[in-house]
Amino acid sequence: MSLIEFFLFIVIGCGVGFLAGFFGVGGGIILVPVLVFSYEYLGVSSMVLTHIAMGTSLFVIFFASLFSAYQHKKQGHVNQRAFLILGVSSILTALAASKLAAGISGIHLRFVFALVVVITGIIMLTEKESQALKKLNLTSKPNPIHLSGTGLIAGMVSALAGIGGGVITIPMMYYLIKMPLKLAIGTSSATIVMTSLFALIGYVINGMKHPGLPDWSVGFVDIQRGVALAIGTTLFARIGAYVSFKTHPFRLRKCFALYNIVVSIYMFFK
Repeated sequence: MSLIEFFLFIVIGCGVGFLAGFFGVGGGIILVPVLVFSYEYLGVSSMVLTHIAMGTSLFVIFFASLFSAYQHKKQGHVNQRAFLILGVSSILTALAASKLAAGISGIHLRFVFALVVVITGIIMLTEKESQALKKLNLTSKPNPIHLSGTGLIAGMVSALAGIGGGVITIPMMYYLIKMPLKLAIGTSSATIVMTSLFALIGYVINGMKHPGLPDWSVGFVDIQRGVALAIGTTLFARIGAYVSFKTHPFRLRKCFALYNIVVSIYMFFK
């Protein structure tokens, strides 16, 4: 990996970090397409290309969500009880699903990734402002059963799609649990720290000694590009979280929905 390429990935990481902090997601729906394109250019085997992109994405997401969650916590946008229930339940499926992902073809993994993201984006984009304004305050204590179910789904999606799971947890907390969007974003950031870590461990273990991996890979994790991206994300994740705090909730939700749809369309036709 050349020095120019290393700095280029740091710059990409800065953009991903800002988006991760702003939207409360890990940034995987940007990282995965970027890494897929990079590995195609390098001629990495199609048998492992998508798996490495997703494993490396989870490596970066862990650091991005860590710094993003810290900023959201400072602003009081993390529900501690919801975070613990979501985090513990997501761990259960993250490890299991990462083993499943190792045996699925890259094309099928990309399809799952795109389908999940586009559906949630369309739902949020079509909601009216009057409906959104009704969800500015948390009116009741979140149901632990709903939180556990959301966490289980988030862990599975995180491992199968190489993302933090925020594109699933945020809409579910917003619609099912009736949590205000900014609180859902902050709580999602904290949950992603746990979800991404255990999904990452699964990708490392299941990718060990796999043929066709690039140099400097540990399982399905590319350490060189992962470190470069992580440097950028940690620099800008807190900035994105601060800007999110200052943004009107309705505009924030529209931006989040459009962000999901554009990236998913790219992955559908990739």
